[in-house]
Amino acid sequence: MLRVLVTGGKGQLGQCFQALAKEYPDWHFFFPAKEEVDITRLDSLEAFVQKNQINAILNTAAYTQVDRAETEVEAAFLSNETGVANLLLLAEKYSIKTVFFSTDYVFHQPNRDFYSESDTISPKGVYAKSKAAGEALIAASKTPTVLIRTSWLYSTYGNNFVKTLLRLGASDQEIKVVNDQWGSPTFGLDLAALSLQILARYPSQSEIFHMANRGVTNWCSFAQEILKIAAVKKEVKGISTADYGALAPRPEYSVLDSSKIQSYLGCSIRPWEEALEECVNKLLHE
Repeated sequence: MLRVLVTGGKGQLGQCFQALAKEYPDWHFFFPAKEEVDITRLDSLEAFVQKNQINAILNTAAYTQVDRAETEVEAAFLSNETGVANLLLLAEKYSIKTVFFSTDYVFHQPNRDFYSESDTISPKGVYAKSKAAGEALIAASKTPTVLIRTSWLYSTYGNNFVKTLLRLGASDQEIKVVNDQWGSPTFGLDLAALSLQILARYPSQSEIFHMANRGVTNWCSFAQEILKIAAVKKEVKGISTADYGALAPRPEYSVLDSSKIQSYLGCSIRPWEEALEECVNKLLHE
């Protein structure tokens, strides 16, 4: 029986795993709060693993504040590099199946094609570099691991772009969204579902997978689709990244090729528009 620790279990992706845990009645899931299990503190992490006989970990704990990371460098690397190092140490010591999550932000080179798992990364900005540092440790690990890169994550949980747009849509505030950053939105429940399938068919050697919903869009068009599904008649004004003036650099084009995970699991990932419609309708009828 798998005894699965979901680190960061109270976060957005962690809550997606909570929602799907019932579909695996033979597995025992643990969703401790950060106060109980902090991946940056090896002592508390190892004590929990030993006490609960953990043999699988889904690591959703991470520092994800992209702009704030530019001034909170130590905090970003503490979670995204040191935390990963602690998890890898325990994975090797106790033969734990471990699934890590990373981001499209590690790809920042000029590109107009899909990024495959074997493409060279080129992170810019503290957040991206901290995630890349964690990836480097995972790549060097002696025990089989799974790394899943995803992009533009949203869900009915936590704080995310979709919930922000619905809130702005109901306000008097003008909506301005960048229209020159391209990628693939990913519904958290879809990512969690495929991650659990990967854990059930855990590879004998380390693997990297990309997972995003099918299709390509920009943030402005994504925002317009959110309001369209919600039947909110409000203009979304497209602006450039330069005009928006974010502190941290963003990839201009970071579309992930998800064909490998589809082939591995024998599945087909649905289009982002279909997944978004499900999410927005759930939020509207909560």
